[in-house]
Amino acid sequence: MEGLEFGELFLGGVVSNYLARGRISGFGFCFTDRRIIGFKMRRVALALKAPFVAAIGVLYVVVILETLSGAALLALFLPLVLHLANWPITALTGRTSERILSRKASDPSKLMKRRRDFELRRNQIEELLMKSPGNGHNILRTGGLGGYLKITLKDYHSKPIEVKIHGWKQHQRLRDLVINFSSSEPKVRALEYP
Repeated sequence: MEGLEFGELFLGGVVSNYLARGRISGFGFCFTDRRIIGFKMRRVALALKAPFVAAIGVLYVVVILETLSGAALLALFLPLVLHLANWPITALTGRTSERILSRKASDPSKLMKRRRDFELRRNQIEELLMKSPGNGHNILRTGGLGGYLKITLKDYHSKPIEVKIHGWKQHQRLRDLVINFSSSEPKVRALEYP
């Protein structure tokens, strides 16, 4: 496979809209027996959300204009319509972008050609720490139920790399990859918190 060193074994990859490094969602990992490689997928995630965000923006403008025009009954009704329209649009956006990002992970050779956010060799990593996301749905999206993968480096002057995990399936896939990576020789310490 292109992008791998001679004798390097590809363990797997995961790309998801439910993974985030920083504020904007869309991140991916490739694990080999020697390295962990991280990829930002923000442009893809944002490009897929743009039409839906525009539709919500238009609805907000209609609500504001109707409120200013003095149509009292319509002005009271439109914010409710706006909120009711926001939920399915948000759900559709998440599902659509997740499907497209998952397809990108199915071709590891294309993924390995992408610009890398980070590339860490096994001997640079001190510890891999995972926290699982909470069960259930977070209606208010306050972030309290999210998990993470924190990669602590042996160079203590460097900040740890933290990737947020908001989906249970993505957590399970990433957990399997972390276990496979950490159990290869030389071993890397991997911890998990529920």
